[in-house]
Amino acid sequence: MAGKRRARIDSATEAVRVMAKATAVLEPPKNVPLEVDDLPFFESVIAEFARSEWTAHQLEIAALLARTMADLTREQQLLRDEGGVSYSEKGTPVANPRKAIVQMHASSILSFRRSLALHARGQGGEARDTAKRREAARKIEGDNPLEDDLLARPE
Repeated sequence: MAGKRRARIDSATEAVRVMAKATAVLEPPKNVPLEVDDLPFFESVIAEFARSEWTAHQLEIAALLARTMADLTREQQLLRDEGGVSYSEKGTPVANPRKAIVQMHASSILSFRRSLALHARGQGGEARDTAKRREAARKIEGDNPLEDDLLARPE
């Protein structure tokens, strides 16, 4: 049995749905707690898609991605401060073990990003169709009459 088709973005019903969701503030999920330093990364990640497209699961992945991006930034700074070479107890130069941690975070970031993209394709269809929907949703969000609080918000 085929899944339910998504409504056309140019339909009145879909435009109202997008407008209603566009006014919502996307918060990090409570089950993936973020620290203050993680929040700019979360904002950056969620800005990649129209607010109306995010699911609860995608927000969890976005929060994990943001947390990992902040961790990578901290670890890269420490690696820069320490240098790429450290020395053993005998004074032998060795690669700084922090390099492996930086690489692990970079790999995780790519994995989370792929997961978001694959999930978006599964939800939205082919890339060309998703891009059209995303652009139309962003246009609706930009021209949203609900943001000035002069109109009643759809429930």
